[in-house]
Amino acid sequence: MNVLIIGGGKESGQVRGIQLGEAIGARVSMKPSETTLRWADLVICVKRSLFEYGDALRRMKKPVVWDAVDFWDQPEQNGLTEYEAKALLRSKIEKYDPVLVIGATQAMADAANGVYLPHHSRPGLVAGPVREQVQIVAYEGVPKYLGSWMHAIAGACMKRDWAFVINPKDLRDADIIVAFREGKYDGWMCREWKSGVKIVNAMAAGRPIITQDNAAFRELSPIGTTVTDPQELAAAFDKYADQALRQSAVSQSRSEALTLERVAARYRRILLDAHQVAA
Repeated sequence: MNVLIIGGGKESGQVRGIQLGEAIGARVSMKPSETTLRWADLVICVKRSLFEYGDALRRMKKPVVWDAVDFWDQPEQNGLTEYEAKALLRSKIEKYDPVLVIGATQAMADAANGVYLPHHSRPGLVAGPVREQVQIVAYEGVPKYLGSWMHAIAGACMKRDWAFVINPKDLRDADIIVAFREGKYDGWMCREWKSGVKIVNAMAAGRPIITQDNAAFRELSPIGTTVTDPQELAAAFDKYADQALRQSAVSQSRSEALTLERVAARYRRILLDAHQVAA
């Protein structure tokens, strides 16, 4: 089966397009030619590439799988309500009629009547040893997404003589991971349909994560906790100052199920089923 993945840009597209595509032996292209489109037996459109190529693929009668991760306009549509978000998702499915929709969380897959494919962890990332005392709290991502959480995290770390590091070279240098969104970078879709790659990487590194309530946290069950207000950070930090609790992030993690190899194997099974349905 000739599999083409369209997409593979920054962030989630890199993970769901290029990395997974290489792992399953697919051809990956951001701008495929008509010849490449005709070569494919099955086409996976990642994110918004469906909107650019969906009509042409339908004319060619190519079966299309839509990996709908991060498909909405961001941050412009982050504020949509649950009703509006689900209506938007349904409208895209009805317009382009993919043979299968892949959700980045189980909650998203349920809304699309599709299947769930989790993000895999960063290739080569495995758990590192746990320090006796906390020294570093780390955040991976775009700093502006944090909003007022930035000041709250930095202040709580300063009181404990801990360092707050943004985008460390190695996630295992951290003792605790944080992940937050605020303002226009937050919203119902961000909480329910974002894939939780920060959670997955924290699990792979064997580090507890402190974050907001979201579907990925509930579904993946990492070692960590959710907080709703910056004032709750102090209690969460003090909880994971306990070395035994931080060690549990290494010993109790299910991160082996989220490696690139394991997720790619799951992906192959999903695509084979989709191709058989479309045949």
